[in-house]
This record gives sequence, C-alpha cells and structure tokens, in this order.
Amino acid sequence: MARHVAFLSRLFLVWSAFNGIVAVAVFAFAIAAASLALSSGADRPGTEVAAVITAATLMVLALAAATWTWVHYVCASGLSAGSGRARTLGIVLGLFNLMLFPFGTALGAYALWVLLDDEVRASFERSHG
Repeated sequence: MARHVAFLSRLFLVWSAFNGIVAVAVFAFAIAAASLALSSGADRPGTEVAAVITAATLMVLALAAATWTWVHYVCASGLSAGSGRARTLGIVLGLFNLMLFPFGTALGAYALWVLLDDEVRASFERSHG
C-alpha cells in the first residue's frame, strides 16, 4: 500500500498544478473584466456595473482555486513525508473532491480507498508514535 500512498501524493500534486492553472486563468479573466469596468464609457450604461460584478465574482473564484491548489500541495507534501495530519487532510480532501465530477470524483474515491485502508492507517500511526 506504500506505493498507493506515493502515487496518491503525486496525483494530489497533479491536481494541485491543474487547479493552479485554473486559478491563473480565472485571475486573468478577472483582470480583463476589471479593465472593461474602467474603460466603459457613458455610451454603454450598465456595462460598468456588470463588469465590476463579473470581476469580483471571478476574483473570488480565482482565490478559491488558489487556496484549493495550496491545500492539495500541502497534503501531497505531507503524505510524502508520512504525516498523520496529511492523512486526515487527504481524507477530507477526498470527500470534497468527490463532488468535482469527473476527475475529482475519481481522485476522491481513490484517496478514500487508499487512506482508509487499515494497513495505511497503521503505517501512519507507527510513524508518529
């Protein structure tokens, strides 16, 4: 099962990188929407309000994706080091990832299968007393 934990750690790193790319892309869209808000003139009433709302929404989504990126990276690093807290975090992330169909669902199911295994649980407990 140690191979599965190492593989899961790598999958979490890949998922982290994917979400990082999403965060950067959404942030770029937020900047574009903000620039539209600043450049809209009086000839298009309502454009400024819509662009500001869009920019704010996209910024919140970019920050959420960046946080999701960081949490998965921390978990992957902890799993590689054999941290019991990372195992717990991995279980929680696995539950949340189940809702992100289709790739998150597969990752979440695999994470739960690996991290809830008795042998894996025992190995994490042995490594930290």
